[in-house]
Amino acid sequence: MSSSTTTVRQTTTVTTSGSSPVVALSVNTAFLTSIGGILTLLELILGIIVFSLCYHYSSYTGYSSSIFLLLISFTYWLISLYILLSAFLSMSGTVLPSTFFYFLFHVFGLILYAAGGISVLAHVDRFSSSGYIASGAMGLIAAICHVVHVAFIYKGPKL
Repeated sequence: MSSSTTTVRQTTTVTTSGSSPVVALSVNTAFLTSIGGILTLLELILGIIVFSLCYHYSSYTGYSSSIFLLLISFTYWLISLYILLSAFLSMSGTVLPSTFFYFLFHVFGLILYAAGGISVLAHVDRFSSSGYIASGAMGLIAAICHVVHVAFIYKGPKL
């Protein structure tokens, strides 16, 4: 039987001013400094970049594939933000990466980002703007980031 040790780093800030009530803010930094937290932050940044590119260039193309990638990127960066906030502001945030939801989130992120990136790049012609091409390529990079995250969730730190 093997045993494992989990170290949780927590910072508590207490603020008082005059007659106002005491405000305590508890911050959990264990998830943010782990591989999973860094990958989630990277996925958040990539999602915002893909969303911004799709939003700016979707009016020029009119293809439904760019709208699909726009919606997928918005959904995934918003949920990634919620995951980071819940892991950062909750003491049970270290439990989140071990849930089946988290695994499925990244598996479907891989599938949907890959489908969106490929479909956007399939509509590229010689008149396509560079931002439109970049949105498809960044969508594929986000899919690769989700693959790496799935591998780390499935295999653990032994990878």
